[in-house]
Amino acid sequence: MSTSGSDAWPTIVELEAQEHDLILHQADLGSLHNLGLLMSKAAGERDLPIVIQIRSGARLVYVAALPGSTASNDEWATRKARVAQLFEQSSLLVRMLHERDGNDVNTQHALSPERFQAHGGAFPLRAHGVW
Repeated sequence: MSTSGSDAWPTIVELEAQEHDLILHQADLGSLHNLGLLMSKAAGERDLPIVIQIRSGARLVYVAALPGSTASNDEWATRKARVAQLFEQSSLLVRMLHERDGNDVNTQHALSPERFQAHGGAFPLRAHGVW
């Protein structure tokens, strides 16, 4: 999150830095599953009512629905994942870049809002040596 305040959204620069800096050492099925377990544990310790989905290409490698989440969260996660996969950027960064330029992601790219949502939550996973 942004250092300017606990409730503030990260800036475009901060999101781009996150994508540049957060590179996995490996991204095989086992390491992605372990990443999901770590994320679930961290979210559970914070009582976050979220859904975690980790994908490798078209494959759904890890899924967790934490207490308080709903089936609606599952659908939102899938819509945001489609944005991250299509643009190869985080769903929030895609939204912020379009809004900065006065555009709506869905309108500019003729994307159905029922299938694509550019909101925070989906992040492209990258591994060293794999782009």
